[in-house]
Amino acid sequence: MESLLERSNLLLNELNMIISLGPNKSSKRCLGSWVMCDIAIEHAHSLQNLMEIGNCTSAISLLRLQFDALTRSVWLLWGASEKKVDRIMQDLSINTANADNGLPSHCEMIKQIDGKAPAEATRMLTEFRDVTWKASSSYVHGGIHAMKRHGEGYPLQLLEQILVNSNGLVMLSAVHLATMTGNMHVLNDITRIRDTYRNILPKLNFK
Repeated sequence: MESLLERSNLLLNELNMIISLGPNKSSKRCLGSWVMCDIAIEHAHSLQNLMEIGNCTSAISLLRLQFDALTRSVWLLWGASEKKVDRIMQDLSINTANADNGLPSHCEMIKQIDGKAPAEATRMLTEFRDVTWKASSSYVHGGIHAMKRHGEGYPLQLLEQILVNSNGLVMLSAVHLATMTGNMHVLNDITRIRDTYRNILPKLNFK
């Protein structure tokens, strides 16, 4: 587990250079997508930190938040209408505090990016949801998974799988950010990153 955590942290560090470049376009769509992807990466950092100190229930809950943030990030870039983008990107005030009410569910967001976003992103988000959604929702909402695991202890295999799944979302975040930089050197480096960390990524990343 210690080795997996160390390697997972190194994977996150690979994204620092990409993040430092920023998006190559200053449109609301790109900026919003970039910020949401950065939030997903923050959740991954926090998940690892919580795992390290043994707060596993909270850590597993963050996997769901990481998925939600990345899904919205990809949707903002590829699937959201201009009207929806403008609505989300308003300045925050009392009048706009509920601006994201009525936005599509994550299921609808994935449907709306299908055929527009890179096929890898649509496939990974769809399969990730199918595999992890029910259990991760249980941790977020204090369901039976959270209660039983927290009370009886977490199998090492489960914790390792959570980290690997989070790493898979981190890798997809790297691809998404690299695309938004428009930098071919960064895009070409994605293959190196994926190959370097192959042993801590889910099979979803290599289909």
